[in-house]
Amino acid sequence: MPAAAAGRAGEWFLAGFHLAAVPVGRLDVEEIEAALVRAAKVLHQPVELREALPVPRGTEDPERRQHRAATLLERLLAEVRKLRPGRLVGGSAPAEPTPLRPDGFLFVTDVDLYTANTEGVFGALIVSQHCAVVSVRRLREAFHRRRADPVRQRARLAKEVLRMVGRLAGLAECGEAACVLAPSKTIPDIDAKDERYCRVCEQKLFMGTMRL
Repeated sequence: MPAAAAGRAGEWFLAGFHLAAVPVGRLDVEEIEAALVRAAKVLHQPVELREALPVPRGTEDPERRQHRAATLLERLLAEVRKLRPGRLVGGSAPAEPTPLRPDGFLFVTDVDLYTANTEGVFGALIVSQHCAVVSVRRLREAFHRRRADPVRQRARLAKEVLRMVGRLAGLAECGEAACVLAPSKTIPDIDAKDERYCRVCEQKLFMGTMRL
């Protein structure tokens, strides 16, 4: 488990959990930063934004024209530690130094992802490696052949960032449909969520009330 997320025996705390977000591929960094600022407001702390990485070779399935999420994460982890610390965005970013070692990495990419037995996914994570990836491809209206909706798309990305932070900090998916930690299987699932954690998940994250 990430050291910064562990509290007293059998308890979890999000306070002090430092997340580094890394764009992957051709992305609008301003779009990502805006989503991170929104997430940081919910997390009550800034998020680090690092420089972009290229999409690693050997992660795409040519027949599907999609990328294997697990392979992508493994390749990105091998490269991300070579990057210098980035800048903090959101929260009290201007007043705080950037921690040298993140507790978790969140990659944001524009390539379409899939995992075993799925047609496609919004994101994936490897808890043991403290890393996750979110793809904006299926969050965009264009993927569903609809007119672009930047406001809605940005909200979706912020929600997916919050979902992955909660999972990386040690929580399971939530059964409350409005909680940002609820499963994200379809676009309506994401749109139905609030841009925050439910009361129970919030207590687990910020007050350390989850018993193992």
